[in-house]
Amino acid sequence: MIKFLDLKKSNAQYQSEIKAAIDNILDSGWYIKGTAVTDFESNFASYCGTQNCIGVANGLDALILIFRALILQGKLRKGDEVLVPANTYIASILALTENGLKPILVEPD
Repeated sequence: MIKFLDLKKSNAQYQSEIKAAIDNILDSGWYIKGTAVTDFESNFASYCGTQNCIGVANGLDALILIFRALILQGKLRKGDEVLVPANTYIASILALTENGLKPILVEPD
């Protein structure tokens, strides 16, 4: 096997900082919302140069919100077709159908 990415090695220099952050969250009892999430959202928005950021539980939730925002902005309309690689993960399809969009599976080349 060819090792693609050694996360243990990559994160070794941050290990004590990561463990301290995890301990702070566990000690606070706030696993959802709480100041850690609020701080992350604020810091990430600043890093991205945007006014707001919304932390979500997973990629599916993120994709649902992205497509919903595109519909609200008028860039997509319900019923629009969206090209999706045929070898995609199911979340790509679910995010579209949740927003009334029609996934069109295509073979990537």
